Amino acid sequence: MVVLLNPSRDASKWVAAFRAELPDMDVELWPDVGDPDRVEFVVATRHDVADLGNYPNLRAVLAMGAGVEQYSGPLMPDVPVVRLADPAMSDEMAAYVVHWIVHFQRRMDVYLSQQGRAEWREAPFAAAAEYPVGILGFGTIGTRIAAALFDLGYPINAWTRTGVEAEWVTGFSGQDELDDFLSACAAVVNILPRTAATSGLLNAARFRHFRRGALLVNLGRGATTDEVDLVRALDDGQVGMAVLDVVASEPLDPASPLWTHEHVRITPHAAGFTSVPSASRLIAANIRRIVNGEQPFPMVDKVRGY
Repeated sequence: MVVLLNPSRDASKWVAAFRAELPDMDVELWPDVGDPDRVEFVVATRHDVADLGNYPNLRAVLAMGAGVEQYSGPLMPDVPVVRLADPAMSDEMAAYVVHWIVHFQRRMDVYLSQQGRAEWREAPFAAAAEYPVGILGFGTIGTRIAAALFDLGYPINAWTRTGVEAEWVTGFSGQDELDDFLSACAAVVNILPRTAATSGLLNAARFRHFRRGALLVNLGRGATTDEVDLVRALDDGQVGMAVLDVVASEPLDPASPLWTHEHVRITPHAAGFTSVPSASRLIAANIRRIVNGEQPFPMVDKVRGY
C-alpha cells in the first residue's frame, strides 16, 4: 500500500511526517512513483486529475489545502475526495481577517497616510458594535472567523445556501436573501469556494447592493468575484476598499489595475498556510478510517462541488 504525496512546498517535511504517522505504509513523493498499482491514496495540494487515472487501485484523494475544485470533470476517477478541515489553518485565516477588519474599522489606513505627512490628528471611527461584518460562506473557516470577530464585539451576519442556526449570528440564505445580506454589512468577508453556483457571484449587480463604501475581504476563491466589475465599483466608491488574498488567475498579472488601485490591498494567497504537523495527523487519521472501512470526513459533495 502506497500513500503518494504531492505537496506544493516542504516536501521533505511532509514525507517525514507521513512516515511517522503511517509507519506500516509506504510513502512516496510524486512524480517518483514505484509501482502505480500499489498507490491507494493520493495526498496533494494540487494534482493533475488525468494522472490520477494511472493508479488503478486508487481509493481516495485527500486534499492538503482548503481548495478542492480541481478534483472534478470527466477525467476525475470515481473515488472519494476528502477536504482538509484544519483548526490551525482556520486560526490563521481568522487572524488575517481580524487584522484587516480592525485596520479599516479603526481607520489605521488614515493614520498610515498621516504619518507620511507628519500629521498628528485623531480620525473618527465607528465602534465595533456599529460595524456589522458579513461572512459569505459559513463552513469551518467562516465560522472560526465569525467567532473571532464576535468576541471582539462586531455584529455578525452570515450567508449560506441553506441557512445558519447559530443564535449569535444573523443568518441569510439563498439567492433571494443575498442582496439583503450585502446591504446589511459594513464589511463583507468572502470565504466561498469556487463552484458553478459561486463563479462570478460578486458582480456589478451585487456590488450595487453593498452598503456604500463597504469593505470587501476575499480569501475564498478569486473566481467568485468579477474583477472588472470590482474595479468599477471601487472607482465610483460603491465598494470602499478591497483586500484580495485570491484572484481569478494566480499569480496576478503585473498589468492588472488591481496592483495600483489606491483602494486595493493584495496579499499572495497568504491568508492561511497548511501546517505540516497538524494537517498530516488529520489526513493520516482519515486514511486509517478508510483502511478500517470507516467514513472519512469532511467528504467533498461532488454535486455541490465542495
